[in-house]
Amino acid sequence: MLKSLELRNFTAFRDADLKFASGLNVAVGENGTGKTHILKVAYSAIYVSAKGKKESGSANSTKGHLQGAIADKLNAVFQPDELGRLTSRVRRGRQRCEVNCRFSDIKQDLSFSFNFQSKKEVIIANTTSPGAKSYQFTCRHESC
Repeated sequence: MLKSLELRNFTAFRDADLKFASGLNVAVGENGTGKTHILKVAYSAIYVSAKGKKESGSANSTKGHLQGAIADKLNAVFQPDELGRLTSRVRRGRQRCEVNCRFSDIKQDLSFSFNFQSKKEVIIANTTSPGAKSYQFTCRHESC
């Protein structure tokens, strides 16, 4: 289960920390405030985390699999001209988008980022140990 979603500089969200309860969660707001974007990014993260072990062919999702899978899913779900278009450009000097997903099962936690100039490249952070290295990956989706 997705426990929390942190969005930094992602589409309409400069800084958003969303906590989810077990059961039903409801998002209410004016048109154009990002409710659908929350659903889309949450769906993308849940899909990649849930399918990771099965599709990677190993007991744990590999970085290589996660790298391609999250870029592919973001492109398929949001259909941007390029990934950088999902980065909010409201604030000067903050040109990097960050998404952190925390699950009930810590092994499924997923953190990734990309900058406003990114075409298909996304950086995935190792969420299991603080200060771990990040890895860069590229979208494999047909539309890229």
